[in-house]
Amino acid sequence: MKEVKFSRVFFTICCIIVFFLGIGSAILYHYSKELPPISKLEEYELMSGTKVYDKTGRLAKIFASENRRSIRLSDVSDTLINAILSIEDNNFYKHNGIDIIAILRAFWTNLTTGSIRQGASTITQQLARDMFLNLEQTFERKLKEVLLAFKIERTFSKDQILEMYLNKTYFGAGNYGIESAAQNFLGKSAMDLNLAESALIARLPQAPSYLNPLKNYDVAVLRSKQVLDRMYELNKITRKQYISAYNDTIIIRKRKEQKEPTDYFLEYVRKYVENKYGSSCLYNGGLNVYTTMDWELTNYADSILNRHLRKFEEKQDYDIKYDDFPPDTTDFDTKYIQGGVYAIEPNTGYVNVMIGGRNFNHSKFNRMLQAKRQPGSAFKPILYTAALANGYTAATMINDLHIVFTQKDTVFWKPQNYSEKFYGLTRLRNALKYSRNIPAVRIICDITPQEVVKYAKRLGIESPVYPYFSLALGSTEVYPAELISAYCVFANGGKRTTPIYIKRIEDESGKILEEHTPQASRVISKQLAYVMTSIMQSVVDGGTAAGIRWRGFYLPAAGKTGTTDNFQDAWCIAYTTRLVLGIWVGFDDNITLGKGQAGAYVAVPPWPYIMNRAVYNNSPKDSTGKAIINEELYQFIEPEGIKEVDICDTTGLLAQPFCHNVYKEVFIAGTEPTIISDSLGYNFEPIGYQDLDLDTLFINLDKYEKNKK
Repeated sequence: MKEVKFSRVFFTICCIIVFFLGIGSAILYHYSKELPPISKLEEYELMSGTKVYDKTGRLAKIFASENRRSIRLSDVSDTLINAILSIEDNNFYKHNGIDIIAILRAFWTNLTTGSIRQGASTITQQLARDMFLNLEQTFERKLKEVLLAFKIERTFSKDQILEMYLNKTYFGAGNYGIESAAQNFLGKSAMDLNLAESALIARLPQAPSYLNPLKNYDVAVLRSKQVLDRMYELNKITRKQYISAYNDTIIIRKRKEQKEPTDYFLEYVRKYVENKYGSSCLYNGGLNVYTTMDWELTNYADSILNRHLRKFEEKQDYDIKYDDFPPDTTDFDTKYIQGGVYAIEPNTGYVNVMIGGRNFNHSKFNRMLQAKRQPGSAFKPILYTAALANGYTAATMINDLHIVFTQKDTVFWKPQNYSEKFYGLTRLRNALKYSRNIPAVRIICDITPQEVVKYAKRLGIESPVYPYFSLALGSTEVYPAELISAYCVFANGGKRTTPIYIKRIEDESGKILEEHTPQASRVISKQLAYVMTSIMQSVVDGGTAAGIRWRGFYLPAAGKTGTTDNFQDAWCIAYTTRLVLGIWVGFDDNITLGKGQAGAYVAVPPWPYIMNRAVYNNSPKDSTGKAIINEELYQFIEPEGIKEVDICDTTGLLAQPFCHNVYKEVFIAGTEPTIISDSLGYNFEPIGYQDLDLDTLFINLDKYEKNKK
């Protein structure tokens, strides 16, 4: 009877076990159907934003919906890995997704200490929850987490799981991934953290908001010592290491909302990618964008520009100054003096620097690409290019005398030189060297404004340019970037290059989505470009841009300054064989910079310092860090078809024995003066020798238009 009774009990127990096993199996089967399939797990990729690199391959920016920086497991220090595993999942490499022993130990430790010191979930469980589930505290979610953890363990290797965990986990303050946390809390890569710092970072995932070291530093540091306790308990660190790290001071590098000089360039990239590929792809698509930006030079240029403009503000004693506003003030109408820097490689069109204002936080408006400004005399090289193409030479004599334009018997325009003086017969080279206005006006009267418009477009000015006589003095409005880029033609031997900001864009797998290579087309001859460069070298060596030499830039350079009416805009655009660098200064609302504040005083001073830095950056260094500059790379090479002739400075003709001022001038072959061309009428253009005795030249616009037609 006892055996029968025992058999019945045993049978009943077995039935109950089978029943519950059946129910359990049914439940497991039911929930397993709701889990992501293996194929989904294998295809899973962490969402990452668009990474933007500068010309050297330096990571400059990540555009992401989450503040995330991925890192390979091999690039994470063993110290940091040990800290993470010690506090989160010490048996990670031993269990199959669930650690029963750890659950029991954590329960007992937390119960006896009265605080949460250890977690029960394995790293695999946490990854399962973070990747595919939610944080709701329900039996259903916990069961799915366990089942999914088993599936992850069967699908991925331990190292793959750990790497995904380190890149996916939230560490607080908007930081997803251990690299993002290390960079934004400590200013270091995850591979460079010391033991105390590693303990701090390792503790964050358990309470990322509460332990945010930016807000609760003392609490975060106190909790980090629990990680050190655990590491020492597990023999992951020695007693000496433990004591040293325990007493170490952790410095948090608080991330401030501060201006970044590269932001204007990066904003251009952001808009380009978003417009072409969409917002989702920009912030989550994992693109890699390789730009032409020189990160270091941009930051240096910004510091030089702002240092100069601060001094200028104090000197002029403006009512509103840059320093009146905190650097992190955002988006307001900037009434202080503004400035911009644009640097482009003439041979490739690669834009190295684009600074669209003094502070991106203050104003997102990019003055290099979005603000039309009058170029003033910085436009004259385009005028003189047209003149040389129409028979003028660097030795052509132009009479600098008073000019009055009349229309319908009314004085229409009376152009003046900057000095408000007239200089009589002036060689074309000197007219540009000293930026004389009257010779420029006489030239445009001769070759016509329409001819100047043609060359402006040829050199790359895409803004509308109207055929007015005032065009000679730069009255048309252009974007600074297009004007500065136009100078590439002179530096590049007559070839126009298309500005390039992005070299290529790759998807996350490395596939090239688009690539931009240098595009150049000849728009003027090599000889014409060389003569113009030679003339503009005079501007730098002793003309209006001579401040470049005074301030220590000694390599060959050519360029032009610019000042507009009422001193509203100041320019300096100059170049070497390697880089065209332009600087603009002015107020957004076009008020005057102050009487006499020309480009030579306002825009020239930063130029030599920025260009010297560019030369230094692009030169090899000796053992002491001194740049080894190959000066041959900076020589303007004279092309075939150029003649050098000794001329008389006062006539522009061949130097004669009685000439006391002999000057070696360059000519396009066939345009140089000869003995037989030495006559009263030769070389005096556009008006001619017979008009040289006039004190004032009157140009009647009504008759002029009829004659030109």
